[in-house]
Amino acid sequence: MGNASVYKAINSILGERGICARYSYSDLFRSYLLMVLCGGGCAEDITEHLRGELMQVKGFKVCSADTLLRMQKELATEKEITVSPRGIEHDFNINMGMNRLMVKLLIQLGQLSTDSKDYVFDYDNQFIPTDKYDSKRSYKHADGYFPGIASIGNFPVYIENRNGNSNVKYKQEETLKRSYSVLSESGIKIKFSRMDCGSFDKEVIPVVEANSQYFCIRAQRCASLYDIVRETRGWKKQLIGFKEYEIASVEYAPFGWAKTYRYVITREKKAEAQADLFTRDNYTYRAIMTNNYEMSDLEIVEFYNNRGESERLAGLKAVYHEKIPPFDWMTCS
Repeated sequence: MGNASVYKAINSILGERGICARYSYSDLFRSYLLMVLCGGGCAEDITEHLRGELMQVKGFKVCSADTLLRMQKELATEKEITVSPRGIEHDFNINMGMNRLMVKLLIQLGQLSTDSKDYVFDYDNQFIPTDKYDSKRSYKHADGYFPGIASIGNFPVYIENRNGNSNVKYKQEETLKRSYSVLSESGIKIKFSRMDCGSFDKEVIPVVEANSQYFCIRAQRCASLYDIVRETRGWKKQLIGFKEYEIASVEYAPFGWAKTYRYVITREKKAEAQADLFTRDNYTYRAIMTNNYEMSDLEIVEFYNNRGESERLAGLKAVYHEKIPPFDWMTCS
C-alpha cells in the first residue's frame, strides 16, 4: 500500500475533488482494496467492522461507508439508451475515464508495456445475475447485467456494462472500437485478438481485423461452410488435451463476402451412430476463423483454447465484488 506514485496517478487522472473535500479518489480506491483484503463484503463493513484496524495504516485516511458510496456516485456516468429496430430498449453504461485509468495504472505498475508487440486481446461478455432496480431479464432466465470485458493476460483492460436483455452481438463493434481506442491512446499494441462465437458478426470482424495483426474467432454453424467441410480430405489426427480429434483447414468467405479466410476445423466422432441433420454425418464439428496463415492447424486450435484462461479472469468477481453491485443502478455500479 506504499506506492505513492500510484495514488498520485489516480488523483491526477480522475482530478481533485475540491479544496473542501477531506478525502481524495485515491483514498476511495485504497479503502475498497483494504476492505476486500480484510474480508469485507460491502461498504458498510469498513465502518462497522474494520475502521479501527484500518486507521492503524500510516499515511492513510479511512473513509466512512457514506463517503465511499458518495465518491463512487461522483465517478458515475449516465447510461446510454438505444432502441433496436425491433423496438427493444438497450441500456449501456460507458465510463471511458475509469477505463483509461485502469490501463494507465497497469502500465505504471509494469503489468503492461508500450514496448511489447505480442499482446493477446481477449473479449467476452459475462452475465452477472442480480436483482437490482434497473436490471433486466436475460436469455439465461435471470435478471442481471451483461458487461463486456476485454482483457490482456489476466488483467482487465476495458469494462463496459450493458443490461441483461442485450444480446452480446448488439452494437458489439462499437464496444470493441472504444476498447481498442483506450489501449491505442496509451500506446498498447495488439498482435492477436481472440473471441468466441458471440463475436462472429459481419460488423465486428472488420473492427477486430483493423485493430490487431491477427485474430481467431469461433465461427458459427453455416450450411454452406459444412458443404465445403464434407468434401474436405486430408484430415489429420491430433491429440488435444486428453482427446483425439481430426483437424483440417479450408478457405471460406463468410457473410457472402468476396474475401476468404482460413477456417481451422476440428471434428470428433460422436458416441452414437445417428447422423446430425445439419452436418449429415455423425461428427461434431467446430471451426475457428483466422487471418493467420503462419501457424499450424494444431497451433491455432491450442492457441484459441487458451482463451479459457481469460474466461476464468480472476479479477472479475473482485470487480463486481462477489457479484453484488453496491448500487441499485448500473450507472453507479
